[in-house]
Amino acid sequence: MTQTKLRNGLILLIGALGMFQPLALDPYMPNILAIAKDLDVEASLIGQNLTFLTLGVSVGLVIAGPLSDAIGRRRPVLFALAGFAVVSFATTFVTNYEMFFTLRAAQGFFAACAAVVANAMLRDLYQGLQLIKAIARSMLLMGTTWFLGPIFGSVLQSFTDWRGLGTLLAIAALLLLALVFWKLPDTMTFEDRTRTTAKDVVTGFGRLLKDRVFLGLVLIQMTISVSLYGYLSISTFIYNNAFGIGALQVGFLLAANSASSYIGAQLGAALSRKFKPQYVLLGTLILGASAGAMMVVVAALQLPFIVFTVTMALFVMSFGTAITPILGLAMDSHPHEAGTAAAVITFSGTFAATLAGPLYAVLDHNSSMGLGFTIVGFLSLGMFFLFAIVRPKQLEVMK
Repeated sequence: MTQTKLRNGLILLIGALGMFQPLALDPYMPNILAIAKDLDVEASLIGQNLTFLTLGVSVGLVIAGPLSDAIGRRRPVLFALAGFAVVSFATTFVTNYEMFFTLRAAQGFFAACAAVVANAMLRDLYQGLQLIKAIARSMLLMGTTWFLGPIFGSVLQSFTDWRGLGTLLAIAALLLLALVFWKLPDTMTFEDRTRTTAKDVVTGFGRLLKDRVFLGLVLIQMTISVSLYGYLSISTFIYNNAFGIGALQVGFLLAANSASSYIGAQLGAALSRKFKPQYVLLGTLILGASAGAMMVVVAALQLPFIVFTVTMALFVMSFGTAITPILGLAMDSHPHEAGTAAAVITFSGTFAATLAGPLYAVLDHNSSMGLGFTIVGFLSLGMFFLFAIVRPKQLEVMK
């Protein structure tokens, strides 16, 4: 079903399917202290909800990607949106942190199901540089949630509490469900579908990982995600403990950082059309590692808040810039397994971040020192994987 002309309305609708993964994360971040107080637990414990969210995301990716290769894209998307609406509404009735963590995992599961199938739908429709363009355009809508989410989470405190967030997310999911049911066709033809038993899924994963380039991209994605989730896990505490920034202001600062990621996503797509995507990816790793090194300097020399703010924005921008080249390179060479390929790439990142949960717990929450060293270490490892495994000089030019 590969097409040559970009259909903007369809691309934006597909992009909307990726909105719920950041919406399941960002609005909650400025409300961690309020949630902890409501549930009568330590804020550091509620901060660990991110681990459960990423666990749910990991499981959703593994299931939805291969399943959509077997039964088509439309049914998994409808299921994901309905499920996300139900569990989001259920968060309104949380009474303890165990129930909260369980529902956070479920939110991550359903949000990931929608997002990974959306990526596969774009690969069904486009290939090569057109795929790069389509990914970038889909992010015009989806990416807005990266910076509107934290703002929404902060503003939420002025008219309701954090429980109201679940109801609002449920309403949004139901509205998109109705629109998708009405307007979104299945982008995968019956002839292109694959057999998917549990054994086939494992075999498909193994086949992808035998591809040297794909394996290298998986490992790079893991290093990027561990760095990013380190930022997501403790940045709120650094803002508060090191600089005395309150919850409302933190939300706006996180939004500004996410806006830089949004800009980075469009920049990455534009650069990937002009230069080889593998070298754009290298540039993002260098930028991110440099920002990490600057975080160490900020903490060591106790530099002003404005320096820290710019450094954080540059780091998050590097993440956004990496999205398009890494997804484009991973999916372009696997058209009939696009769902599985997108799932493996994204799963590798969230799984690595889940395993890194204990690391985040012991990092310094009072300065950017520990976070900076973590980012430098992992992104340097990503650069090693790029040269040792992906071998950018040997990749064919995308057309």
